[in-house]
Amino acid sequence: SLKALKAAGKRLFVATSKPEVYARRIIEHFDLDQYFEYVAGMELDGGRGSKAEVIGYLIDTCRMQDKKRILMIGDREHDVLGAKEQNIPCIGVLYGYGNRQELEEAGAAMIKESVEELHDTLV
Repeated sequence: SLKALKAAGKRLFVATSKPEVYARRIIEHFDLDQYFEYVAGMELDGGRGSKAEVIGYLIDTCRMQDKKRILMIGDREHDVLGAKEQNIPCIGVLYGYGNRQELEEAGAAMIKESVEELHDTLV
């Protein structure tokens, strides 16, 4: 769970292709903002239009120096490809919108089928 990851000392962020202003509202609405240090997304005018740009913006904004300590978790190929463009690994998850073939072909570092399986890997 997000709570367990945070308790384990993990720093959590959101990198989304959705407009940042709306993504923040959604995160706050579901009371998830307590877990995430920062929510990065696309600009309303279309800026930061690719996942790689959003990830790069997040890394720069939050001053993450060591990319070896960053791991993307995503459910679609653009998550994996965006992470690869930023030279960070991505774990593909099958409990979202993507499927195994899409994530494998994009080059996910590993694929997890459930939240529990992902949790066991991260903690």
